[in-house]
Amino acid sequence: MKVRRVITFTMLASFVFLSLSGIMLFFSPQGRVAYWSDWRMLGLSKVQFTAVHTTFMVLFLVGGIWHIVLNWKPITNYLKDRTKKVRFSTPEFSIALVLCCVFFIGALVGFFPFKQFLDFGEGIKSYWERTSGSPPWPHAELARLDRFCRGMEDYERLEHQRLVSIDCAEALTALRAAGIEVEDESEQLIDIANANSTTPQALAAIVLTVAKPRPALSDEADARDDEGPFVLPYSGLGRMTLREYADKYDADLELAHSILRDKGLDLDPDKALRGEANRFDTSPDGIILLLNEAAREMGS
Repeated sequence: MKVRRVITFTMLASFVFLSLSGIMLFFSPQGRVAYWSDWRMLGLSKVQFTAVHTTFMVLFLVGGIWHIVLNWKPITNYLKDRTKKVRFSTPEFSIALVLCCVFFIGALVGFFPFKQFLDFGEGIKSYWERTSGSPPWPHAELARLDRFCRGMEDYERLEHQRLVSIDCAEALTALRAAGIEVEDESEQLIDIANANSTTPQALAAIVLTVAKPRPALSDEADARDDEGPFVLPYSGLGRMTLREYADKYDADLELAHSILRDKGLDLDPDKALRGEANRFDTSPDGIILLLNEAAREMGS
């Protein structure tokens, strides 16, 4: 058995698996969408692709180091000039170094064509979110059933402007009637889904079947300390534009734009809030909280 051949074939195989898993992760949805809808490609979930990518990265790294050790003499020969002295200024090494620097800086700065490539990836992830749906709030699948029921009441109130009550005991009965095996309301949604070969999204749909309308509460009873005239939705804010947000939640676009401009955040109302927030080192939630804070100051 020749070690060089083993290392060569190991690096070839690990390169294939590393590339395949990397491509699948590039085309995969955001984690919150993947976990919520149990997204799969080629029969594997995002978690499994991540595990494959990470482990083969280690194998490729170890094989690469071993490959360098075994081929150290040819590598140093590539670095020698006509006088047989090792120099890192050879044309071939310089070209390789420049290529690496271009890709590194391009990924960080986002100039053409790197920005377009990364935007394409974000577009794919947005597509999955539109078609597969997203959780009502980040990592909702990790919530216990009883807490999920209470959370969905708040979500329906803020996201769909309807007041509902969800009795957890009724939700438990509905799940069992649908053939879902669940012990009690203390189980996490993701554990229930995995045990029944279904998705948290499907369980949420069953839970919502027992939602009952409830009378509107008084302003004092329904108010929250962090609320204001600008609604802070549980999810989906980052992919909205400021204009879409104003249309959906009946907010004053001109007022919002004026407030943000006065605060030094001259946002483009027709670009996604996530990207605009990143330009000013904040978050989409931070923008809405800033609007509410300014609105409260104006009203006081």
